[in-house]
Amino acid sequence: MTLNRRTALTGIVATSAAFTLAACASEAQPVPTVSPSATLEESSSPPASEQLLGKASEVIVGSGMKYKISDALTILVTRPALDTFRAFNATCTHAGCIVTGVREEQIVCGCHGARFDTDSGEPQSGPARSALGKITIEVRGEDLYALI
Repeated sequence: MTLNRRTALTGIVATSAAFTLAACASEAQPVPTVSPSATLEESSSPPASEQLLGKASEVIVGSGMKYKISDALTILVTRPALDTFRAFNATCTHAGCIVTGVREEQIVCGCHGARFDTDSGEPQSGPARSALGKITIEVRGEDLYALI
């Protein structure tokens, strides 16, 4: 068998590529990812802080209230039953609009008509296909706190 220049170069390039890929694969570390609408329940790290939202009595059964925490986060608190409070990232998972609020026992986004369940945040109708991000909420006495 005769070894020509083309065969030798092909072998060198293939070997180098294999070593490079092997080196990259051995150094790669899994990077945890969190979706834009992720919840604190999905994250493995503890909440960074707690935020006083207001009085529990302000959220009427069957309705919801929005609380702007920052330019990047608005929280929607719903009250599907007398002793049940739920909190969600108010950013619609369809196009990033802030949901309008609760209407006809559903969370409604006015941009494109998406509707979500007030208890679970799961999409009920419209273009949204994924749930609103859940946020941990606590009732302490008369006050509502979001753990963010």
